[in-house]
Amino acid sequence: MNDFKEYNLNDIQPTQLYLSEKKLKACQAYFSRHGFDEYDPVPVKRIGHDLFYTDGHTRAYALWQQGFRSIRTVPDTDNLNWIAYLANIQWCRTNGIECIADLSGRVLTHSEYQTKWYGRCDTLQNTLETDPLTRLELEFELDGGVKQRVCREVLQALPEWFGIEEAVDKYVADVADLTFINAALYGKSIGFCALKINFNINADLYVLGLFREFHGLGIGGRMIRFIESYCAQTGIRYMTVKTLSARHPDAHYKATRLFYQRAGFVGIEEFPTLWGEHNPCLYMIKDVM
Repeated sequence: MNDFKEYNLNDIQPTQLYLSEKKLKACQAYFSRHGFDEYDPVPVKRIGHDLFYTDGHTRAYALWQQGFRSIRTVPDTDNLNWIAYLANIQWCRTNGIECIADLSGRVLTHSEYQTKWYGRCDTLQNTLETDPLTRLELEFELDGGVKQRVCREVLQALPEWFGIEEAVDKYVADVADLTFINAALYGKSIGFCALKINFNINADLYVLGLFREFHGLGIGGRMIRFIESYCAQTGIRYMTVKTLSARHPDAHYKATRLFYQRAGFVGIEEFPTLWGEHNPCLYMIKDVM
């Protein structure tokens, strides 16, 4: 099979702090018997700009030891706990582990590996089972460059909603001067909302995006409540948002409308040609006072 992509080993972020000596010796023995052309591609995941291993660290390290500087990969399509992976990435970067070569000197006996790595992962899992969003940070971002970087990274990962390049470019240009809420987990910006404040009575959700890996976890709802709190503190009475109307059959935007409806928004007007005749716009509002 050739449905794999080859990446430089320096370009893939590890997601574990240690390797098992037992597993590494078994992997080295396999390569010794079968050669280096016969191995299963390593699963990787991309979230925005971050490309990381979801498994296969031992294979990658064994290849690096033998002088290889690239590896065959396949995209991991499983629905894994991506919040846990963000935590693992943060652990790794805090310890200076940004590529597979950085695991040199971190090969432990299998017993030590189980204690140090599995034990750490079990503790994290217990925390996430109690509250998966315990480390969610919602903060106002003031740096225009950071706003634009986060906006572009998130929107480019959501082509089902933001598939028009010119529209993405306009959003990126505009958010630099807008009120901007950044949503982050374990040091990774995973979503945002940019607001247009109109006449000090209306906060318009000009553009909102969240990596699809974190949909359905309640993050969008927390962002809306954060904005509501901001409106209450500043005397802003209304929140508004524009989205694709039900005249359009798009399933992704149907889910978006349902999200806003659950958050308390109601439709007040439809603009059939505002975004062109093929993209009818629905204007929604919420009274937050």
